[in-house]
Amino acid sequence: MDKEYYLFVEGKKVVVSKEVYLAYHSELNKEKYQMRRDRLNNCFFFCSYDHDGNFEENLEDLEFDVEKIIETKEMIEEVRRAISKLNPVERDLIESLFYKEETIREVAAKLNISHPAVIKRRNKVLEKLKEMLEDF
Repeated sequence: MDKEYYLFVEGKKVVVSKEVYLAYHSELNKEKYQMRRDRLNNCFFFCSYDHDGNFEENLEDLEFDVEKIIETKEMIEEVRRAISKLNPVERDLIESLFYKEETIREVAAKLNISHPAVIKRRNKVLEKLKEMLEDF
């Protein structure tokens, strides 16, 4: 006696062939497997954020101020442009002190000048940069 295979369609029991039954359950198992993987990897579908009809509000992260981030990036870019306009000696001084984080004494030893002279040069260069960035 052949085994009968059933699927439920709109709440009604429908007789199907073995191939259809196996194909349906194969796809169902793949979907369940993928859902388990998504849960393990903390993946979410965008539709899961729209549970209350407020899709955009559900995605909004109030901890980050996007406008402030963009403004900060623009300011950083403007500072980079201003630094690139400095003469090589001034640029090297700023890079040593602020990018390489060398101490004033280390820079003074490297340039073979006193550390008060480095401070004086640093202050002059910073004042020059301040003037260049005034309009920003």
